[in-house]
Amino acid sequence: MRFLRLPSFIVTFAAMQYFKRHIDYYKRILTLAMPVVLAQAGQLTTQFADTAMVGRFGGEDPLPLAAVSLGSALFLIIYLGALGLALGITPIIGEHFARGDKRRVAHLLQNSMLYCTVVGIAATAAALLVRPLMWSLSDVLTPQNGTHDIGDVVALAVPYFDMLTWSILPLMIFLSFKQFLEGIGNTSIAMWIVLATNALNILLNWVFIFGHLGAEPMGAEGAGLATLISRIAQMLSIAWIVMRSRRFAVYRSHFARRVLRWQPIREILRVGYPTAFQMMLEASAFITTTILALSFGAVSSSAFQITFNIANIAWMIIVAVGSASTIVVSHIYGSGEFGRLRPTIRATFHIGLAWSILMAAMFILLRGSIPALFTDNEEVIALTGYLLIYISVYQISDGIQGLSISILRGLQDVRIIMPIVVVAYVVLNIPIGYMLAFRFGMGPVGLALGLVFGLTTAAVLTLLRVRQQMRRHDAAARRVSAQGNDR
Repeated sequence: MRFLRLPSFIVTFAAMQYFKRHIDYYKRILTLAMPVVLAQAGQLTTQFADTAMVGRFGGEDPLPLAAVSLGSALFLIIYLGALGLALGITPIIGEHFARGDKRRVAHLLQNSMLYCTVVGIAATAAALLVRPLMWSLSDVLTPQNGTHDIGDVVALAVPYFDMLTWSILPLMIFLSFKQFLEGIGNTSIAMWIVLATNALNILLNWVFIFGHLGAEPMGAEGAGLATLISRIAQMLSIAWIVMRSRRFAVYRSHFARRVLRWQPIREILRVGYPTAFQMMLEASAFITTTILALSFGAVSSSAFQITFNIANIAWMIIVAVGSASTIVVSHIYGSGEFGRLRPTIRATFHIGLAWSILMAAMFILLRGSIPALFTDNEEVIALTGYLLIYISVYQISDGIQGLSISILRGLQDVRIIMPIVVVAYVVLNIPIGYMLAFRFGMGPVGLALGLVFGLTTAAVLTLLRVRQQMRRHDAAARRVSAQGNDR
């Protein structure tokens, strides 16, 4: 028996030594990721509060919650397109920050503010154009279970959508400063601002949704108004800190009188527009799922809204670890220290996958109790618990593709992502989900399985690209090392 224990001891020892080599990389990523995690946790708490408070406001009536689901889904694709354009700021600033070029960083900050303002105005205009189309959903979607409440859902969703629309511009201005801060390796300032304004958001939810402190009960529209006010507060807070704090005076001293310069904006767009395309197409898969779920009634739509809110728990950490990896990888890319790239990528996947596996297990184990936190409707609770089983299946795939795309963004290798997401979501996800749900009679479960196919395809293809980049930069690191030895 002692001899049988020896191989397991060797395997355990080897595993410990393997992970020990990555400890410094874990620390670096987690140091940057933890403020993002806390900010994401605050944002997630606000989303939970929106969903739970509106659900409680509706009580047994699922319509208010379905309205938030529809309004959020239609708003999300516009917001994510704008967000993707802003995410190009971080790796570009990170590259020049790693090279110590403060003047270039300052010019990028200036142009980022103008760039995000223009993007915010364009996104607001796009949302205003989408608004009239919401009323046509009741004509396009045919109820599958005898319900006729799609028009009622739209009537409640439009005022909520209006509030979210007017919040886009302040949110984009906030992001211009936030992405600058992340590019120079500072993730804590945005964290404190987001946490404070999220607390404000929840308080205002209580006031406007239920009608406290003299306000009229507004239901779903009140949740949107609370979001609008909190986002204005975010914008004002971060702008005041960056433009007034002494720690950023060195960047302000390099501000140019001629603000608009095409070269910095072109750099940002080079990374930003493929990222925006990827985020919009991925969001389209989830949004299409949410909209198609309306065909099965308000119960189905509400169940998907709750399910996706719960799934955001897992995604919260993936976003945080991915953001940290983008920062670290962009600094490696700027400094040319490619010998640190492979262990950084490995550490990123170790952390992210451990979390995804944990969340998948938790979703399955707690599928009967978590949905009851959001609503009293027994049908919604039962369907949500069932959907959580399928959502847990794609947690690993979702984690891999999210982390892979973040790494590729840090390396400014994002154009390849566009054909990948077209195959994953347009060719596979949406058609398969539709066929399973409507042609094969699987209903909401078929829509969830479509997401599994799409996300798994994206995970495999983006991971292959990351592996290719690692091999290429490993070769570059070896060449640099050989040249150093020759000298």
